[in-house]
Amino acid sequence: MKRNDFILLTVFVSTLLAIVLIAFAPVAQEATITMRVWSILASPISVAVFSTFIAAFAGTWGAQALAERSADRKALLAEMRTTNIALGLILTITNTYVVTKKRHIRDLVRDYKGQVARREQNPGATATLNLEPTYPPSTPISELKEIMCGRMTPDTKVMILLSPLEQSIIGFASTASERNAWIEEFRRMPDNQSTSEKKLLIFFGLPYALGRRDDRYPKYIEALEYQTDDCIAFSILLGQSLSAYGERLAKQYGEGAPIISTQGLAKGDDLMPDMSAYAEWVKFV
Repeated sequence: MKRNDFILLTVFVSTLLAIVLIAFAPVAQEATITMRVWSILASPISVAVFSTFIAAFAGTWGAQALAERSADRKALLAEMRTTNIALGLILTITNTYVVTKKRHIRDLVRDYKGQVARREQNPGATATLNLEPTYPPSTPISELKEIMCGRMTPDTKVMILLSPLEQSIIGFASTASERNAWIEEFRRMPDNQSTSEKKLLIFFGLPYALGRRDDRYPKYIEALEYQTDDCIAFSILLGQSLSAYGERLAKQYGEGAPIISTQGLAKGDDLMPDMSAYAEWVKFV
């Protein structure tokens, strides 16, 4: 029985008892209600009854309050433990994209931008076409979403940051898939002297005929660069926001609260995105 239900039941029983006692008070029939009340209060039996009732009420109320407090602490403990599980998944996502950037995306982007710059200075310069496929890494985003949406009750700020992280991961996978399809299409083009310059122009997204231009590839490179940073940045922001939520729970729990996990990221300042570009999202941390 909940505390409010217990209060209502107590009030009902008390009112009913008072009505019965007043109605059957040992006084003359013509006595007023005030006289009946005083008669009841002065009765030794009434004093004993009310004393017993008050003691029972206080004991039951205390037991109920203690049980509710114990249940609240159990719920807080479960929420903090689940929060730490979610933080572990977020850390995995962050480090996954930091490693992806280090092993593939950073060099891919730098190489392409360098070749674009050299061609702008010398249109006849030779180029090395990096046609290595890009495969999206496996991340526990589904497990994270299931935990945060189904097994936790984090505040709104935390949940707001989950959506852009999920969309960034989806966007990265989509761009990687489209670039891989473009590479297969590019490789199927005839490879001879008459088409070599056309292929270079397509690779750099430049016009290869009057009114004809295919600029998909430079857009794929640009998208992969920013989407990788988005995945890193939004996972960092989400981790910070969820950690703050966990700390608030720990403070509410008090002594004996579990330690809330903190992020330990892969090293390399040049791998971290410029967080000032995400200033509008910092307010949700």
